[in-house]
Amino acid sequence: MTYAGIKEYSSYNSLNVYPNPSNGNFVIEPSSAVKQTMRVYDVNGKIVLSQTINGKTNIDAGNLSEGVYNVNITGNNSAMNKKLVIVR
Repeated sequence: MTYAGIKEYSSYNSLNVYPNPSNGNFVIEPSSAVKQTMRVYDVNGKIVLSQTINGKTNIDAGNLSEGVYNVNITGNNSAMNKKLVIVR
């Protein structure tokens, strides 16, 4: 069901990010294997990493500093967000 242009959340719109905390290499696993855009934002809202993914994908973010990041996946008329912590 849709309310004011927002789809109702259901289990088909899920996102796993692991390991979390990460050393900079992590796996992103959306529930859908369609082409989607993955963006990683720093605490200031700046995009620090962006790439297209198709389902489960290994991400190398070893160039990012320690800290807390927001992982955003958009595509298939949906958007999902997860927090990612990088520690070394």
